[in-house]
Amino acid sequence: MQWQLGKALRAGDEVAVVLPAGGIRDQGAFAHGMARLRAWGLRPTVLPDGAEHHRLDWPEGSPLAATDDARLAALQRALAEPRFRAVFCGRGGYGTTRLLDALDWRPLTADPKPIVGYSDVTALLCGAAVGAHLVGFHGPMVATVAAMDPGQDGWRLQHRLLTEAGGSVELPPRRDALALVAGDATGPLVGGNLAVLQSLIGTPWSPPIDGALLFLEDIGEAPYRVDRMLTQLRQCGWFTRAAGILLGDFHVDGTELASAHAPMQQVLAERLADLDIPVACGLPFGHRPGAWTLPFGGRARLVATENSVHLTLLEPSVR
Repeated sequence: MQWQLGKALRAGDEVAVVLPAGGIRDQGAFAHGMARLRAWGLRPTVLPDGAEHHRLDWPEGSPLAATDDARLAALQRALAEPRFRAVFCGRGGYGTTRLLDALDWRPLTADPKPIVGYSDVTALLCGAAVGAHLVGFHGPMVATVAAMDPGQDGWRLQHRLLTEAGGSVELPPRRDALALVAGDATGPLVGGNLAVLQSLIGTPWSPPIDGALLFLEDIGEAPYRVDRMLTQLRQCGWFTRAAGILLGDFHVDGTELASAHAPMQQVLAERLADLDIPVACGLPFGHRPGAWTLPFGGRARLVATENSVHLTLLEPSVR
């Protein structure tokens, strides 16, 4: 598959801020994120106007930012209008998968532009990969709360990936990460939130796994549920098709990070430690402070040893 790159963002570019899933819960965090985009020299516009204030409270699941039709129209406009040079998602939550079948990906194919988000936005990154072969960005969103802030280094990395069209990026080696299976592998980074990825199996929006470095993370899932989801991916052949596996955090209630939760670590080892490809866990992406932004579809190299884990982004993520 030939991945498509959006243009590098420049000072003065107008960018869309959309809410394809949940509404904004923390107005302070949202305002701080909008100020950060402006500090980068960008001109953020929220679509639709006032969407961050409109919610529908459903009996189960997270509240949606707006009706399906309103969220779809805003997202379609962000993808289609040439004046918007990137699409930044406000936050995750629930509901993005409901929009995928109705989206017209043709404008994004004709005019590729970066899409930034994670969590439930995993579905949008997968949809853009399948529908437009777009390299997206799995990383912190506009309304990032203080407890999940990536810090200066994390925001600097995101800015660099979105604005610099040259050179590779060697991410800091992680001596606190663990190699469940040591090895060296290269391929496009593909993945995101485990529960969302599981929900896409059997749909047209299941991401391209063959030869990929599959990265997985989640939050608030009990170890038995993570076991069940990993088992389904395993039985679907995802792990035999991938070149390597990167595991972020799997936050469990009552612990700061999954690395502090022995039952979760046992599940990860039981489901993945017997594979014939490199498997590294404890990497900083997803629902955790200090998270990296990863280019979804960007080629990378994973080197996992007994002493450390290295991830190098081998090519630019924008043009």
